Amino acid sequence: MKKPKVELNEQEWGQVLDGLTCRVALYEEPVGYYKHGVSYGHIAEVNGVEEAQAILRYYRRIIRNIKKQLGEGGYIETTEDIHRVLG
Repeated sequence: MKKPKVELNEQEWGQVLDGLTCRVALYEEPVGYYKHGVSYGHIAEVNGVEEAQAILRYYRRIIRNIKKQLGEGGYIETTEDIHRVLG
């Protein structure tokens, strides 16, 4: 698979990571709903917990890859991580 090189400044990469982090938060809601019957926000439309978890893994992997290439050690795993990173 082709891997294009994308050059952005630090602030622009921050915006990309922020957008991906929002997607993680969006797909955590249906996981909580399907597992515990509780949601604290908007629930993304998925076919079940497995699909939501697969999407979460996909976005988390993208975030880890970007941070790894930028030389950052942390990665987004949960909404608590989002608050840690953005807070």
